Amino acid sequence: MTAWQIWGAVGILFILLEFVVPGGIIVFLGMAALFVGALVYYGVITTITMSLIAWFMSSLFLMLFLRSVFIKYFEGDSNIENVDEDEHILGSIVQVIEEVFPYKEGRVRFRDSTWAARSEEEFKVGSSAVISGRQGNCLIIKSIMD
Repeated sequence: MTAWQIWGAVGILFILLEFVVPGGIIVFLGMAALFVGALVYYGVITTITMSLIAWFMSSLFLMLFLRSVFIKYFEGDSNIENVDEDEHILGSIVQVIEEVFPYKEGRVRFRDSTWAARSEEEFKVGSSAVISGRQGNCLIIKSIMD
């Protein structure tokens, strides 16, 4: 196998690897290898040192300047989700395990843990309430009837 065939095979291998390991980097290494293979074929590059330098420089050029163009036209999968934890707990039912009075914190059981709770209403031990908000680690609760 001649040098230009090796560079061509490496280039094709790298381009195919991009389908297995996506990220938009390996394809440019493969394109640079194909470019170096063409330069070796036409006799522009004659030594292995020149080949490696040309491959490094062309890879760097392609990654720095063409990657942004490729990313602009070939967007990857992206998805934006709401990660607000409070949204998932609002409306959940809790059990009061320590009395809650207006302006005096108590405790409630929620998801196998106990939480500090505050309310503008009075709740006795054993009663149920619904979560209406959260301030730090303190749940704001209200009557289920509201």
